[in-house]
Amino acid sequence: MKVKFLPIVLITLIAVCGLQPLFAADPPPGDTKITAKNGQPLQDITVKAGSEIELQARLYYYMVESRYGTHLWVPELLRYLYFDVYDSSHNLVWSDRAITNLFTANATPHTFTLNKKGTYTLIVKHEGNLKHCQSTTKIYVE
Repeated sequence: MKVKFLPIVLITLIAVCGLQPLFAADPPPGDTKITAKNGQPLQDITVKAGSEIELQARLYYYMVESRYGTHLWVPELLRYLYFDVYDSSHNLVWSDRAITNLFTANATPHTFTLNKKGTYTLIVKHEGNLKHCQSTTKIYVE
């Protein structure tokens, strides 16, 4: 009896482990993410010292539409995003907040400049009444 039962348990365990990436592909409903204005992850930015830097980001909310069971990332409108730029010593060098636009869903903070060459870290975060999230990227100043 033990000999027949063990292969069934092993096959079931292997099948569950092999299918795990399929089950883990969808985030839980209510999850949030911050992306670039095109819906893609934030990309590193390279600029010349002293030039104006313009940023845009978008907040998405993950939901399951109940009527058809469709899984959707929905752009959120009128939500605040916080933009913080840190230098290589982790000092805050610029900060702003912007609200996501009613028509484009993009948050566009004020333009700014970085005059010293180096690598900076941009953190965009949402801390409102949806699930908190943040996205990080680099700004390279030449």
